[in-house]
Amino acid sequence: MATGWREQYFRYKDFFLNIVSVYKQRRDIKEFLELILSLSTVIIFVVFALKPTALTIISLYNQIQSKQTVLNSLNQKISDLQKSNTVFNQNQDSIPDIDTAIFTNPEPDTISKQILGLASKDSVNLLGISIGQLFLVGKSPTIKNSSNLSPLPENALSMPVSISFKGSYSNLFTFIKDIENLRIPVKTDSLTISSSQTQEGSTIVGVMTIRIPYLGKK
Repeated sequence: MATGWREQYFRYKDFFLNIVSVYKQRRDIKEFLELILSLSTVIIFVVFALKPTALTIISLYNQIQSKQTVLNSLNQKISDLQKSNTVFNQNQDSIPDIDTAIFTNPEPDTISKQILGLASKDSVNLLGISIGQLFLVGKSPTIKNSSNLSPLPENALSMPVSISFKGSYSNLFTFIKDIENLRIPVKTDSLTISSSQTQEGSTIVGVMTIRIPYLGKK
């Protein structure tokens, strides 16, 4: 083992010494090696010098891309706002109706007047209007609705109203449709129509139970 090691050592030693000897004797090889070593040194220094610059350029590019995305999003929002403003300006005459579409507080007198007006318009005789339990002053406590009634959207407060009326079938049908198409939203919970014979002839009576939502703010 020791002899083999020495043989390999002397073999490579002679090889490197021959290379050094040739390097010193031949000018072209000397210049070529010096050129290769100089280029390698320059390349190494250039790589280390340009690496921070390259990293900075990549980081700046990523920041530009991110800001471009934000800019595109802002431009889209500005465009949407401009469209919304255009629609708002086109519907200026209808804007005041939005504030009256839903009552801030329950207004039984207002809804009663509207029902009376519809009954007169549709030639329907009102037999009675009944308003359910309401708190007109102070904070309204939570009132549990009947288990058969579905809650209003967003659990809004409501004013229960029951209407009984009579008249011809066509007039009753028109009256019911007019109530459901009031400017304020109306939730119809029940509707019954019955016909009976009297000395005056056939009488058609309807009973309609509705709920009028309100915000419940002071």
